[in-house]
Amino acid sequence: MHSHSSSNGSWVIRAALGATILLVVTEFVAGTLGHSLALVGDAWHNLADVPALVFSAIALYLEKKPPNERRTYGYQRAGVLTGFVNSLLLVVVAVYLCVEGYERIAHPQPVASGMMLAVGAVALAINGGVSLGLARQQSDLNLRAVFLHYVGDALSDLGIMAGAALIRLTGQRLFDPILAFLIAGMIVWGAVGVIVESGNILLEGLPGGMDLEQVARAMLNVPGVREVHDVHIWSLSSNSHALSCHIHILDMPTSETERIAHRIRQVLASEFGITHTTLQFEHTHEPGAFHAYMPEPAKKSASRR
Repeated sequence: MHSHSSSNGSWVIRAALGATILLVVTEFVAGTLGHSLALVGDAWHNLADVPALVFSAIALYLEKKPPNERRTYGYQRAGVLTGFVNSLLLVVVAVYLCVEGYERIAHPQPVASGMMLAVGAVALAINGGVSLGLARQQSDLNLRAVFLHYVGDALSDLGIMAGAALIRLTGQRLFDPILAFLIAGMIVWGAVGVIVESGNILLEGLPGGMDLEQVARAMLNVPGVREVHDVHIWSLSSNSHALSCHIHILDMPTSETERIAHRIRQVLASEFGITHTTLQFEHTHEPGAFHAYMPEPAKKSASRR
């Protein structure tokens, strides 16, 4: 499933890269000649997509590489890291637009609304097409970041066209910097979600929407499990999760232990999407039926040692 998504995403990204470079040149020229900050800002916004697309293509390539002696988990986090960096670039672009918008309010300039409207329509066709191509690639955080780039671009283009029409009808130049502020807000809105999610993965936090104690309780419900502790759950990528824990069971033959381990892995995969597990079994001679989930013991502070 992941390789199919990556191959489709790779094709869209290659096509998007060529179209985006052409669009950036067009918007810079038209925005400069027509004195439109909205067009120039959208050009910078689209220009930020160029390294984002290059990084994403590299990440998709690396994600397919198998694990080796230096990267025992493979390169699955390449896409996560790329999504994080791309989103940070978007925030920088948003700050630039706000600064330029303030300057344009202080020093208004005439805007060629006709050119602004025409280029906005061309940009909408390109960015909308790329967005549709990536719409089904949401499971990969890298591709989701690129998708958000282009959705934001398409919305910006709609705003540019509406602003051009308003400037044409009213002659009010303030619509141009106001559009720049709105574009900046949309950029930040989309980028923050990716930054938070990718940052959580890079810090090996609990995957979003998952409850640690709920996972432990599900393992406790497997027949033969007496206690679960030292549970750790983290993400290898946006759609690949891992778990390690200690499990108390009664003293029993190895074949029976394997059956319990197999059942635990089935539960974790079907209920929580956790497919990479490391289970350490600890045997007890007490036959009493006790079920307990114990978190990892807190480390003693230096003052208590």
